[in-house]
Amino acid sequence: MKRFFIFIAVLMLTLPAAAQEAFSSYTPYSLFGIGQLESVGDQNTAGMGGIGVGLRDPNLINLLNPAAVTAREADAFMLDFGLKQSNMVFAGADAEGKLARSAKNLFNIDHVVVSFPIYKSSAFRVGVMPFSNTGYAFTFHEDKDQILATLGDVQYFRSGQGGINQVFAGAGVTLFDRLSVGADGLFYIGTIRRSTTTYFNTNEFQRSATRAWNVVPRGFSAKAGIQYEQPVGEDMSLTVGATYKIGSTLKGDFTDVAYASGGNYVDTTLNNSYSVAYSIPQEIAAGFTFRKSGSWMFGFDYTRQDWTGSKFDDTPGVNFSAGLAQSFNAGFEIIPNRYDVRYYFRTVTYRIGAYHKTQYIMIDGNQVATNGITLGFALPVYNRRTSVSFAVDLGQTSLAGVPSVTTPGNVRERYVKFSLGLNLYDIWFQKVLYN
Repeated sequence: MKRFFIFIAVLMLTLPAAAQEAFSSYTPYSLFGIGQLESVGDQNTAGMGGIGVGLRDPNLINLLNPAAVTAREADAFMLDFGLKQSNMVFAGADAEGKLARSAKNLFNIDHVVVSFPIYKSSAFRVGVMPFSNTGYAFTFHEDKDQILATLGDVQYFRSGQGGINQVFAGAGVTLFDRLSVGADGLFYIGTIRRSTTTYFNTNEFQRSATRAWNVVPRGFSAKAGIQYEQPVGEDMSLTVGATYKIGSTLKGDFTDVAYASGGNYVDTTLNNSYSVAYSIPQEIAAGFTFRKSGSWMFGFDYTRQDWTGSKFDDTPGVNFSAGLAQSFNAGFEIIPNRYDVRYYFRTVTYRIGAYHKTQYIMIDGNQVATNGITLGFALPVYNRRTSVSFAVDLGQTSLAGVPSVTTPGNVRERYVKFSLGLNLYDIWFQKVLYN
């Protein structure tokens, strides 16, 4: 058991750093602000459209509401480890309306979380998962005749990489049998790297010029949650929940470096370093689930976070601003017969869901919006509570209110994301008896 906890601790410490070594996400919209915010949750809730604020399930660790950590057996130890694979196709137009297409595939670790009881109706959890991701790389050539005549073929390359992870630890307790409350402490940590390079491909007298911006943000926050479960008739229950995350500030060191390179020489022309602070607004969420015990469940969530007052680094040439982020999620699951001993696939949990969300990123007054549908299932193994879960997310991201993909600045992103996870469930302090 000691070795197991050492392994988990090392994994949680190394995951944020390892995630920076490769693209953990890829979207042109992560060019702005602190990147694209990641959806909170695991492969189980991802299969149901991302719901979870009002979800209580003793077979999984709910990452969305700290109060749900008490939905468990008294001596249950739980671990959730998730992987994510993304396949994306992009389409967008340049200033003249010429359409361009590209594609990207990624595979990464998504989250690690463990949970175990504290005393009677209370429990503890600790884990790490992504908060925001930055990942993009694109090139374009200069098309102005005057520049072409003077400098020849000029090529621009822009790239970004990194992100911010959140390490969290929290606990919950159930009061009066039906009311549960919980809270998480959050620590944000990460690195975001952005750069732009100009290449003079046909002019041997000009050296390439690069400018790079790196920021290492850090910050603390906290999230509180509450859930109330009310029996409704025979084998039916209604659970309502809500969460509140306090606003916080991410502070960090910002470096701005520019240099020219050519042949065997590199000359640094700019090297500045200073402190920055990014405001993360408060977040509120509410949701409910309606469940028939051991059979089916339906749920809905609403999340709101107003970024209007948040200020970020300037993006030259683009009218970027922060707006109101909202999310609407709905999901359904069904288990044909959890305890069937003849037909295994009747014991499988089948899930479906849908979502619509507007992101905090606004370009020329138009907000980035995402719509998607989800499918998933959980395959029980061993004690029927340990399971291997799988989810598929099919969606599209683009600028809301922009009628065509040929409109300059509107990039249409269509994706298929696969989530795979292991839900480990075990009972502590069992005493085996032999006759």
